[in-house]
Amino acid sequence: MPKIPQTSTNNPSTRRPRDIVTVSGIAVRGRFPSRKSIKTAQYESRVENFALQVLEVAPSVKSIATQPRVFEYMDGTRRRRYTPDVAIEIGTANETAYLEVKDDGAFTRSSKAADRIRAAIRHFRQRGESFYIVFRADLVANNLQLQLELLFRTRPVRTRYRTDIDATLWDPESGTLPSAEIQQQWEDAKHQCDELLRRIMRRDPDELLPVSTR
Repeated sequence: MPKIPQTSTNNPSTRRPRDIVTVSGIAVRGRFPSRKSIKTAQYESRVENFALQVLEVAPSVKSIATQPRVFEYMDGTRRRRYTPDVAIEIGTANETAYLEVKDDGAFTRSSKAADRIRAAIRHFRQRGESFYIVFRADLVANNLQLQLELLFRTRPVRTRYRTDIDATLWDPESGTLPSAEIQQQWEDAKHQCDELLRRIMRRDPDELLPVSTR
């Protein structure tokens, strides 16, 4: 499995992705017990937690890394710094894709956030890297998130991270099986999560941003 570097820049840099789990602030922050993440997966909003649940269940996702790499680059005469929310390894394509996870309406026509993401999209394209935007509306459609939350309440908690397990199984460490009903729900959820990810990856991220007024 390819390793995801901690820092990627045009020039050498000692900067590291910030620790997004803090004791202050009003945002929802926490750690997600991913079987696909070598380091503890972290989130700083509820929508990011939603996204991690989808990525955890989707069979096509082989590895997850949150706040994975720091990109520093020139955008015209301006130096920019950007860290994606999540990096995933897609097993079927043997590639790493980077995700920006946002609430609906996070980007407005003149917002700095939209301008920052436009610049990041250009940079990723120049590098030949895959980059996608995920919105809350993508994750909660058809009550998928409610289904996943119920399943994660029932699924056995992961133990110490291991590379020799199939993370798509219900209980890959101990081999326990759920009821037939829960197992069917788990299989259905895996199919839905993969389908959702495929839809997201077919989209042009530029088309998800409002037309700039600048």
